[in-house]
Amino acid sequence: MLVRYHLFYYAIFALLVVVCRFVHPLFLIALAFYSLFLVRRTSFRHLLVAIVLSLPLLRMLNVPRLPHYLSGRVVTVNTNHIIVKTTYGKVKVYTKDHFRYQDEIRFSAHSIKIHEAANDNGFSEDHYLKGAHIIGKMYMTHLYKKQSHFSLANLLEEHFSHNVKLRSYQRLFILGLKDEEIKSDYSAMTSLSIVHMFALSGMHVMILYSLLFQLYGFVMPKKIAHILAEITIGLYVFMIPFNISLHRAFFVLVLGDIFKKHLNRLDILGLLIIGHLLYNPYVIYSISFVFSYFIYLIVILTKDLKGSPLLIYLSTIPIVLSLNFSVNLVSFLLADLLIPFVEGFYIITLGSLFFAIFKPVLSLMIYVFTNILKMTGDLSSAITFQKPTLLFMGLYYYAYFTLLYKREMHQPSKHTVLFLCALMISFHVYSKYKIYSEIGMINVGQGDCSYFRLPYNQGNYLIDTGGNIRYDVATTTVIPFLKSQGIDHLDGVYISHTDYDHSGALSSLKEHFKVKKVIMSPEPEKTIGPMTIKFLKTGHHYGNKNDDCNIQYVTLHDYHYLFTGDLSEVGEKALLEKYHHLDVDVLKVGHHGSKHSSSVSLFEMIHPKIAFIGVGENNFYGHPSDIVIKRLQERNIYILRTDQDGNFCVRDYGYHHYVFKHHT
Repeated sequence: MLVRYHLFYYAIFALLVVVCRFVHPLFLIALAFYSLFLVRRTSFRHLLVAIVLSLPLLRMLNVPRLPHYLSGRVVTVNTNHIIVKTTYGKVKVYTKDHFRYQDEIRFSAHSIKIHEAANDNGFSEDHYLKGAHIIGKMYMTHLYKKQSHFSLANLLEEHFSHNVKLRSYQRLFILGLKDEEIKSDYSAMTSLSIVHMFALSGMHVMILYSLLFQLYGFVMPKKIAHILAEITIGLYVFMIPFNISLHRAFFVLVLGDIFKKHLNRLDILGLLIIGHLLYNPYVIYSISFVFSYFIYLIVILTKDLKGSPLLIYLSTIPIVLSLNFSVNLVSFLLADLLIPFVEGFYIITLGSLFFAIFKPVLSLMIYVFTNILKMTGDLSSAITFQKPTLLFMGLYYYAYFTLLYKREMHQPSKHTVLFLCALMISFHVYSKYKIYSEIGMINVGQGDCSYFRLPYNQGNYLIDTGGNIRYDVATTTVIPFLKSQGIDHLDGVYISHTDYDHSGALSSLKEHFKVKKVIMSPEPEKTIGPMTIKFLKTGHHYGNKNDDCNIQYVTLHDYHYLFTGDLSEVGEKALLEKYHHLDVDVLKVGHHGSKHSSSVSLFEMIHPKIAFIGVGENNFYGHPSDIVIKRLQERNIYILRTDQDGNFCVRDYGYHHYVFKHHT
């Protein structure tokens, strides 16, 4: 048959087509090998069916230009924005007005630019919105109409507790929504790799089905109770905000019941994957899609194998590394122990909607759980890896599925397990002990944050941390970048001066990342491995932070770097008077390229080959100045700037130097 037992094969082919199109053309190699496998395993006819099913995935997806006046229904409500389903598609709308789920609205708005990831491994709003099938982003200028409609989600919210903490956990378990009140708890769950246990998923659907089936079974025949339980769950699933895991779990339940004589569970999973990709191929950017479907696949494959929980956990490691860049040593044990606790947690949360007696119990469970998170966070230790490479992921999953095959066939698997262990150890060593050194800048927007990485883990340093009053630069930008490079601590952070765009993120950085030392005033020349760092002094005190800032002169092998902070032309002249000449290969351009810095007198003292500029895109100050860019270009200095090049660095292997741009 062309369908039965083959739908999952077609789904894999469709996934590879989408990945080739949206992720990297290198996956064409995997697609070619898989095509050969499909022909040898089945027949050429099945390959033709897979190709035909995948052709719609190659269609051009045109995003319409949104008009200023729109109408639609609110399908998601957040603190400062809503998602509105319009005739053009779903739109993210920023607003200060208050709305409820399923409100029908008519409004005027202007479009806002959607940004791609500003940093390597940083959050990509473009991918996030595409993965959620959102076609645009706007700011509401005027609301003309708002009409409320009945929704189960609103009805449930009316029955939630007045206690803020209880209400937040009820929203998480019942509606799949998280809010600011449990932000820290959610962050801890993420770092411990247990957050999926609290997201609405197949486990919660099966618990709900079991409760409903038993409840209906008291007053009606089991067959009718079964059907009514599925209908009730369907009404619930489709009357609350969209949740990928919840929809997948519901369709698996219902389709498995309808087609149990014709399709197996892999067929049904394949059918759902194909349908989801045809609806929105960009869904591969959604971590909810990846986690939900992949974990369910592993659950199917390991259902009858001994040690299934451990095998499921092992399957998630590359995905967890792609998100957190670390593996927590106790996360597997914690997840295994928490399964019955979470099941009880969910049942008590459901009960708290209808019976007041459950609310004190829920409050106690939340107290116990938050203390478990705190205690585990204090006791546990995470191993940091760099962002997984395609080679690592390919080798890992080849070994992993070989392990599953051998366990299924009851063959010895010791060598495969040893290979997986060796792969993890070698990748950790590769992540942490680089043979090269590099000095570069992290894109923190309008601000400065330079980093040094010495070979063989001899030292990791920052000069300045950046800072932004609107968001936490440390947790959103600096720390994710450092961890993605395999850096798990900083030996020192040098602060040029206390302007917020240079040091605003320091306190958060120290709170959330291991920082051994902060240097805020000049100290004697220091040699660290192959690097020497020296503070330069003009001999003057100007009474302003810019000209009194710390100036670092760094030598790494045969390359010399000059970091001038926000030094102005006045300070540069004083520097010239004292030092006359400095060998400088790389200049960190002063004051983000301000016209008051990088003067002609500075270039009488230095003759750099490369210029680093830390600057925000379309910033208010007009940095970098045209005159500074002209001076650099006239001297044939290669310009690297964070607003255009993202993160960048000069990497050297001994005495050979190369420029790398982590994101372009």
